[in-house]
Amino acid sequence: RLSMEEKARLAVEEKEAQLKELESAIEVTIETIWTCMQQTHYLGQHPDHLTQSKKALGDSLNDLIQNLEEVDKASRGMTDTVPHEVIQRIDSGQNPDEVVKKHLEAALDKNLQTRARVFGAHALEQSLSHYLKLWDDSEKKGSGSSS
Repeated sequence: RLSMEEKARLAVEEKEAQLKELESAIEVTIETIWTCMQQTHYLGQHPDHLTQSKKALGDSLNDLIQNLEEVDKASRGMTDTVPHEVIQRIDSGQNPDEVVKKHLEAALDKNLQTRARVFGAHALEQSLSHYLKLWDDSEKKGSGSSS
């Protein structure tokens, strides 16, 4: 029987393996797209090699389809999402780290607010405990002096 820590560790390892597989499939797909782009450019520059170039490009396009199927297969069961704002920044050539920085700053602000609330609650508890002790002590003195 596995402990909660072991289950969590196994889940993380499984997720990491799945991400590595997806990363590898995406890298191969990008390389295949690059190859297709080069072949298309070559085809446009050398129309005299049309038959040979078309076959090579066709083979590369078939490879691309297989690579995309591998990406789809590797991404099944993945529930992680990339925030839309990150994708927009990447598409517009901006640094997506700014989005992370913004979210990190918001989380830090929220953390400070929460810590202040916890500190305030502890201070209130200590104050109430102090006054309850004083009240209990005065009650004991009051009941002790009336005897």
